[in-house]
Amino acid sequence: MIMKMKKFTYIFLLASCLLLASCESWLDEDPQYTLNTQIQFSTSEKARAALYGCYGYFALTSGGYGQHWQEIPVRYSGFGWAQTNGGTNDMCGWLQCDYTDDLLTNAWYVMYKVINETNAFIANVESTSLEDKDEMAAEAHFLRALSYYNLAICWGDVPLKTTPSSHDGVAVPRSSRLEVLDVVRSDLEFASKYLPETNSDGFPTKWTAEAYLGKLYHTLGCLGDATAWEKAKTYFEGVKGKYDLESKFSNLFVDKIKGSKESIFQLGFQVNGELSSFNRGSWVFNPAASSYGKSFHRVKCTKAFYDFFAGTYWGDPRIETTFMAKWRKCTNNIGPVAQVEPVPSARDSTYEYPYFTYDSGIKPAGWKNNKLLVGRIPYELLTNKENPSADEILAITNDETKFDEKYRKGLKDFLNVCTAAGRTGERAAWPHFAKAFDMNMAGIASHKNLILYRYADLLLMLADVYNELDRKDDAINTVDLVLARARKSGAKVSTQPAKWESTLTKDQVREKIFFERLFEGAGETEMYQMMRLRGTEYLKKALTVNNNHSITKKWQENNPNATGVWGERIYNNGNLNDETFLKKNLLFPIPRDEMNTNIAITKNNFGY
Repeated sequence: MIMKMKKFTYIFLLASCLLLASCESWLDEDPQYTLNTQIQFSTSEKARAALYGCYGYFALTSGGYGQHWQEIPVRYSGFGWAQTNGGTNDMCGWLQCDYTDDLLTNAWYVMYKVINETNAFIANVESTSLEDKDEMAAEAHFLRALSYYNLAICWGDVPLKTTPSSHDGVAVPRSSRLEVLDVVRSDLEFASKYLPETNSDGFPTKWTAEAYLGKLYHTLGCLGDATAWEKAKTYFEGVKGKYDLESKFSNLFVDKIKGSKESIFQLGFQVNGELSSFNRGSWVFNPAASSYGKSFHRVKCTKAFYDFFAGTYWGDPRIETTFMAKWRKCTNNIGPVAQVEPVPSARDSTYEYPYFTYDSGIKPAGWKNNKLLVGRIPYELLTNKENPSADEILAITNDETKFDEKYRKGLKDFLNVCTAAGRTGERAAWPHFAKAFDMNMAGIASHKNLILYRYADLLLMLADVYNELDRKDDAINTVDLVLARARKSGAKVSTQPAKWESTLTKDQVREKIFFERLFEGAGETEMYQMMRLRGTEYLKKALTVNNNHSITKKWQENNPNATGVWGERIYNNGNLNDETFLKKNLLFPIPRDEMNTNIAITKNNFGY
């Protein structure tokens, strides 16, 4: 390889055009390099600068993985929560998406921007005599493959272009999802042939491409192609030994993670330095006043998903890494606030579901205030930890034999926070997703790097493949590689998540793998996709977790009109037997701007 050193963060050449939507279809933008094409591709260094521009659109934009491709898969999954304010983003959270939604519009736009840029780059670099042109073309093919995969999984049938745009090509009809995924296959095969076997973080390798080919065939199997399972197995098994699990789950989400043996593909970000930065993940997901920067808590986790995960594997060490329910109070852009009392106390921190604080009634000597104590929903006393009963909790608050009066009052007040009619400003009723948290973020920019594909998820998909190929025991043993790592991820080894019983049926293993992928990948970039990959049957199973959640239902009973910005969501008014609702929510709507400018698209997705 001619260029020995690759920069970890991508050069972003075209920042001035990022947020400017063309008056034409976005499929018809003709990429222009800062120099004319002959000069731009005259040396490998100059050509690679153009290639970094492709990475830049993919990673360093609000519509790309800098924000929206982190936010949308969680916020619109069915297990994400955001303010119920009636806006288009809120309605998508309710699974009532509108084709005017700005997040979806920008996410669509940026994937097509990457496609347009890579189309132009491939055409130009292949016409050169540069020694490393095949490797650079392979990187562009890889980025195009990921972009088309995202579009096909989230929108289904989409316009397909593999050559540079010309300004007479506005009308581009939709191609079938399978046609688009076949281009993904072809691009990944090209990438596998010409990418190096080793590379620096933030750039793909031969094994990255082959791992994605396994994922592609797993996707095709889930979509109904029975011949795809064996192909997925071949690719997944082919990269075993090239990657490995980190020893502890939390190691994956440290600041500036580099060189992780579990990372199949990741994106690199910086805050300060010679290159641009655009990772808003911490700003999107984490609490206000929780860091040296500024977060906006745009997206939180539903109580239903938190309880389902925590209750399924009671004591799972992953819970502490996945969810953020307590943190040191900070001042935005400054950092931690001054300690309230002579020693650290609960008043220095904020607590959210399932934690709460309550007054002890005791004021220690030298303190300004009574001592606050920290309580938690008493899951251990409830019939079902996966779905704590609001009525059982209320009964505990009235039972003098269970806890002291002050705890019971604190618990009752907290239950009221979670279920009462007309409540306002009750942010404490939902936990945050924690994986994106960056205590040292600068402004709204995080310097965390983002892993898009982890070896743990590859193993879970391989287990899914084994199960479909009637190798159930291999499936259970492969899943347990991931569960065993989880058991060892705390301060001491936990009994949970326990290995699955060999007596499980094939159908039971399939369902458990479906939810295990959601648990392992909670708050990451594919929650929406995972929940819909197996069609309406499994989407219904997931949404039923929410609609049957006792505390969520109790709020709905107390607020039948679902008013206020701190509300709960019961999907489709509780009717999950409505196949039309489920089918509609397997895909996003084609954005209005694309419908208006691309005359070849005359019909939106089902239900829109």
